Amino acid sequence: MKLSLFCSLSLAVSGVFIIENSFADSRQGCAERRAEIIRQIDRAEAADNVYRQAGLEQALANVERYCREPSAEDDHSRAIRKAEAEVRRRQNHLKAARQYGDVKVIKKHEARLERAEEKLQRLVDE
Repeated sequence: MKLSLFCSLSLAVSGVFIIENSFADSRQGCAERRAEIIRQIDRAEAADNVYRQAGLEQALANVERYCREPSAEDDHSRAIRKAEAEVRRRQNHLKAARQYGDVKVIKKHEARLERAEEKLQRLVDE
């Protein structure tokens, strides 16, 4: 009973450390993550720590399956989509302000829409 509880607890703690170590820095490349996990597997194997080794092998499988290198193109596309959503939101606010009819509020929303459109245009031009 105690051995089973100890094994389960050590496996859970190992899993937390594995996840923390393998994904600690999101800017760390997939190859670096893979290499670090392989180094840890070698150390666990040398120490005959089969539970840690099993957890690390699962972490390695997850890195190989899910890890994607970040790309500048994805970041730029995401920024453009975000700016487009902002322009749509500002257009809706301006439409509501026009229905409200207050000139001061309309001018404020027109200025905000113009800034959002300028930001979108800068991103598209890049």
